[in-house]
Amino acid sequence: MEFRPIEKQVAAIPRDVMERVERVAEYHQATKHTYESVRQITPRAELSGQPSGVRQFPDLPKIPLPTNLLDLSVPSMALMRDGINALPESHVQPPQDLKTLATWLYMAYGVSGEKKFGIYNYRLRTCPSASALYPCEIYVVAMSINDLEPGLYSFNPREFCLTKLRDGADALTQLKRGRPELAFLKSVPAALLVSTIYWRSGWKYRSRGFRVALQDAGHLISNIVTTANGLGIQTMCRLQMNDSTMRELIGIPPDVDFTDFEATQAMVVWADAAASSLDGSETAKLPPPRKLPPIARTPLSTVRESYDLITNVHFDCMKPGVPIREIRPPLTELSPLAADHPLHELHVTETLPSGPSIRQVLLKRRSCRDFTSQSIPRNKFLEINRSAFRSGTFVPLYPDGPHMALVRPIWMIHDVSGLTPGVWYYHPPADRWSLLRGGDFRQLAAFMCMEQKRAGNASALCVMMANLHTLMNNAGPDLYRLAHLEAGIVGQRLTLAAAACGISSCGICSFYDDEIRIVFGMQNTGWEPIYAMALGYPDPEAESMMHPSLGIG
Repeated sequence: MEFRPIEKQVAAIPRDVMERVERVAEYHQATKHTYESVRQITPRAELSGQPSGVRQFPDLPKIPLPTNLLDLSVPSMALMRDGINALPESHVQPPQDLKTLATWLYMAYGVSGEKKFGIYNYRLRTCPSASALYPCEIYVVAMSINDLEPGLYSFNPREFCLTKLRDGADALTQLKRGRPELAFLKSVPAALLVSTIYWRSGWKYRSRGFRVALQDAGHLISNIVTTANGLGIQTMCRLQMNDSTMRELIGIPPDVDFTDFEATQAMVVWADAAASSLDGSETAKLPPPRKLPPIARTPLSTVRESYDLITNVHFDCMKPGVPIREIRPPLTELSPLAADHPLHELHVTETLPSGPSIRQVLLKRRSCRDFTSQSIPRNKFLEINRSAFRSGTFVPLYPDGPHMALVRPIWMIHDVSGLTPGVWYYHPPADRWSLLRGGDFRQLAAFMCMEQKRAGNASALCVMMANLHTLMNNAGPDLYRLAHLEAGIVGQRLTLAAAACGISSCGICSFYDDEIRIVFGMQNTGWEPIYAMALGYPDPEAESMMHPSLGIG
């Protein structure tokens, strides 16, 4: 396999920003797994110090959410293929009320089940999370929701309630502070903010927890958008927020301990026109910005640990210095293959069944612990891949077409009917494929993924790659964060599309980074593995006795 060497920098970036790029690259190198490094890690022996999976605000009252939810009956495969256009016109633009909001929140991130491990119970949600750690939080900025006062609210999935944190005027003023292009928010029903608490992922994954938390945030962003489509809600998603302003909005003080540090990664706007604007008229003005006080929270754990690598890389990615820019071609059209490398189309040869409703998929989906040897039908595999990589991406990423901007898949196909087993590359911009090397790579796939046998037992393994060197050297350090978010978004699309086709999946965030690059012949390029996803049929006897939060991961 011949891949392009490291591309040269083509854009001028200030030296202080390039220093941050270098530090982010050093972080990535420092958090790579190797065969030797994972054997030096002592796994967590018990769950007693694990941080809580929900935020609690002891001084603020809770507002119960209604439980008589909307149905989401749209067929899942049609929704994954066509988005909101899969719905009949009568189902588009649902009522802007608490019932619709409650359905949106529950289907995107609600508690959908419970499992027992010894004396411990852990709750499963409609959105997957590495080791069921759930590092993300959802905040609702309500502007015009019937039966809900305007304001900033925290969503508690476990108790299915909201806690009001800020008044509506303060929340909106802070949200668009320094961002005049967000003035339109006063004329929409609501916006959902997705934040990450790095300590939850760091508790198990240590300094690599920054990468894992971002992938989980991508899962949640994708789930929020997909659920909105199923409800008939138009959305607008932004993956780039003002870090310090958003932390002030959600009430996180600058000097907070690492175990309570939290950062907003994205905003998903309910983009339908609101019945009335937040300020009540088009001419009225919001109050001027003011310093918002911190908001008291219950500590997430009694354990206090600090991972300076995580906080440092977060600030290196998010700190101002490079103007917030749109990421466009050629950066969004990169390929690891030479420009003249032959690619060919693989067509879906028959219309697939529309599948169960998206409601059934969201509530019944579970990550697969291991797979049994069984072939995935070719048409299903191609449709799953296309749903994931050809369904667009989000601001500030603007590819030249409806495809993902930063991540590219290398598939290790073990057993897909009608396709030669081996290593395949799929190029999302062109919607074309190339067989790079034929053969049986099950054992190699398992080894690459830190000797996890499910990566070899699966029918196919997708390794998502991004050219971090070219992206960061041309557009700044935040491209590192954006690549991990986009990989999580793709991973959740793969999960939902697979479930719609009756196929199971499992996200894999721990792997031998440089061994993957060597296997794919990319060790002399700027391409790095970001995330992996295994697809196949579940082994009914493979339910592990180990709690998902324990172990090295």
